[in-house]
Amino acid sequence: MGKIKDILRSPEYKKVESDIEGFVKEKLQGYIPAVTGKKTIHDPVWGSIDYSEWEMQIIDCPLFQRLRDINQVGLAMLTYPAARHSRFEHSLGVASAVKIMCDKIDKNSNDFSVPPEVKNAIILAALLHDIGHCFYSHLSEAIYGELKDFVDVRKKFNDILELKPKPHEILSFMIVNTVPFQDFFFQHVNYPDKGDVRKTLFPDVGCMIIGQNIERHGKIRSYETSLINGPFDADKLDYIKRDSLTAGLTLQYDMERLFTKIKVHSVPSKDGVIEDRLVINFNGITAIEELTFCKIMLFSYIYYHQKVLISETMIKDYAFGLYKLDIIKTFSDFLRYTDSTILQLGKMQEGKNPFPEYGTMLNLEELAENIHNRRLPRRCFEVSQSNVVAIQPVDKEKESLKYCEGILEQCKDNSYSAEELRDAMLSFSTFLMKDDEVKLDHLVSGLRDMTYTEMLEKRKEFYEEFVKEYKAQEKKVNFTLFDIYIVFPKLVNYGAANEEVVLGKDHHKLMSINDFVKLDHWAGSFNSNKWRGYIFVSDKIDRSIAFEVSEKLVLKGQAKLRNPMAYLKGIEY
Repeated sequence: MGKIKDILRSPEYKKVESDIEGFVKEKLQGYIPAVTGKKTIHDPVWGSIDYSEWEMQIIDCPLFQRLRDINQVGLAMLTYPAARHSRFEHSLGVASAVKIMCDKIDKNSNDFSVPPEVKNAIILAALLHDIGHCFYSHLSEAIYGELKDFVDVRKKFNDILELKPKPHEILSFMIVNTVPFQDFFFQHVNYPDKGDVRKTLFPDVGCMIIGQNIERHGKIRSYETSLINGPFDADKLDYIKRDSLTAGLTLQYDMERLFTKIKVHSVPSKDGVIEDRLVINFNGITAIEELTFCKIMLFSYIYYHQKVLISETMIKDYAFGLYKLDIIKTFSDFLRYTDSTILQLGKMQEGKNPFPEYGTMLNLEELAENIHNRRLPRRCFEVSQSNVVAIQPVDKEKESLKYCEGILEQCKDNSYSAEELRDAMLSFSTFLMKDDEVKLDHLVSGLRDMTYTEMLEKRKEFYEEFVKEYKAQEKKVNFTLFDIYIVFPKLVNYGAANEEVVLGKDHHKLMSINDFVKLDHWAGSFNSNKWRGYIFVSDKIDRSIAFEVSEKLVLKGQAKLRNPMAYLKGIEY
């Protein structure tokens, strides 16, 4: 609790919290939940699930109902029309999953059962874990997550807890720990024995949401957090099943086997304190393998589908334009507007230029209309590890040594966080995965996972090269840098592969998932074989010219594509 209090009291936290409090107060103003009994809700993933009176009072509140209008998978419905499920039903699903998991833990564990007050807190965290999501889910994070005040808050979490929570997790943490939310909860929600947990309940719920273990009475209760934010948490169990189901993909994992093999196992921590840890028996590891495979397929089919990626890039232009014009200017604005309302705000532009520093106008209303009607730019360039060949031979040993030296240099200067070091090692694993002469990672590392501001500068560079080529061919330039889209997503990282959460045959020794399923190798294989980087252009730009310029700027004369003519022939996907 001490570290959490340090965060709650910090000036960085307080600065953002005051804005969030205003939003929460506005949403809950005048709302008094009905006195009702439990209800049964029917769900295509979990079947018919009972929700208690206090759960329904949370579900029915305006703050939670807002999640009905926030799509779970952003703009994926432009490619998969049925993938229109929201954060609302996903949150209900996560609560359903943790109820089942807690019951299975009681049945499977030796001399351990989840106390009723702890089970209620876990269910509450499951319901509220996504309460901080803004319009189009993760897409809006790319904008507000880069704002200085929010960067300062994330750094405070990292410095004090050595965690890097996602932006929406921090917003969720903040919402449940505001005075207006807690006043509403403790005054109006018929939560059992709430007077006994007033001081600890929401700090604990917040910890579960951001992935911080709870320690109390001389024991680390990490299983609580792992059920919400862990290697095989209820969140993953729901979204993997739900996302694939609504997209029409026949992805399956053995849910029942996973449930029958999980338990809580007590182990001594590094400090000698007993830790109650969520584990899975070694003979249930096939369920984890299936779960991981399904996640890989979701990246391949949905999250990294080229049409999904370009529509998400367009919405970032739109949202950042709104922010630059002060149409959305606070964190509460990001929370206030939802998927059905955000595209209406472009009408408020009134001829103002959101990006005057680039000397060109971005018409937000037109952009919103293009997104809504799925008028998307077209690919002019696609690159992957399997589709590049070296122009000149590469000294693999020399390049590997250079890669390692770069990582060691960063570690020596203490400029790497644990997460950045893990990403660097994943990138190196991907580098080694292929035997091709040219290593694509070296060529595109500066293009992948850029901040929005970095992306604008890179588009400016591409735009200037496009203009040069147009002038060289005596063609008229009637496009801007906002007709060019650079889409190089980050590498896939499955994380938590080395956490010791697998209980061995002797029912004592703990091993990591990586000891059974080489998740790092799977991630490296995906990044080497399935990862794609793209350049898209609007119809205003000649795709033949765009291809030539993109190839020059991306591959830097060190490599070429095996099949460069595919996009010049106008092949559509």
